[in-house]
Amino acid sequence: MKRDEGPNFVLFGREYEGYRWFKPLQVILLTIVFYAVLLGIVLLMALLAGQLSGISLGEILSGNSGGYDTVDMYSPVGAIMNIGSIAVSLPALFFATLVVGYRPFGSYQSVTGKWRMRHFLIYFVMGLIVVALPLIISSFIKGEATGEIHFTVAGFIICVVLGFCQCSAEEHIFRGLLMQTFGGWTRITIVSIVLQSVPFAVIHPYNITGKLSVLISGILMGVMVYISGGLEASCAYHILNNVTLYIINGFGIQTVSTNLNISDLVFDALVQGVFIVVIVFLGGKIKE
Repeated sequence: MKRDEGPNFVLFGREYEGYRWFKPLQVILLTIVFYAVLLGIVLLMALLAGQLSGISLGEILSGNSGGYDTVDMYSPVGAIMNIGSIAVSLPALFFATLVVGYRPFGSYQSVTGKWRMRHFLIYFVMGLIVVALPLIISSFIKGEATGEIHFTVAGFIICVVLGFCQCSAEEHIFRGLLMQTFGGWTRITIVSIVLQSVPFAVIHPYNITGKLSVLISGILMGVMVYISGGLEASCAYHILNNVTLYIINGFGIQTVSTNLNISDLVFDALVQGVFIVVIVFLGGKIKE
């Protein structure tokens, strides 16, 4: 795998003088603690949104028992509960990093120790063509359109905004914190890329084929990070993939499902493969 010149992002955690094998564990445990607190706040916000929209939190929780087939991400309370509950893992990691203090939060974002906005914007624009557009086209080819609009106006806005935050949060946790933790322990790049993809697949409530698809996606997004030296490319891909799916499902263009098939797996892998080619092509051409 060809990557940008410079430090290896996967092993980047070991670059810091204060690194000890147990330091990442401290960050992980504190992230869990802060996440629990922030999740409580999300639940309160969902309860308030439910009072305003006439949807109870119990209805949302009971609907989630059916996986993606019945999950509500389109009403304000559903978006806050189901997307916001993941998004708050990002500030949880930020606070945990501040408390442990052996490395800056930006070191989880790129080998420059900061978020590279120019990189993100370029990858995002390219991804509109090679990620979002194929998803939209394939949704029409599948012919699953029902014409039923699930969104409310407020739900649409909250879903899209929190969708950006959710995807960024997952990238920081899995391709940032966990991948660099495994990298620090094993010092083997490919092993670390594969290891972080396992819990990433486990948390998604798909069938076996769907979990295999997410596992492959996790590995390929890890490759994106390795090649580009930061989370910007994988965040751009993840956001475009998820938010596009939220939108086409919310407007009844495609039916969301927990049960994926082999054709879905192959399609997702091909789209990510093309995006990786784009990342390689752009490697070294994007100026800071």
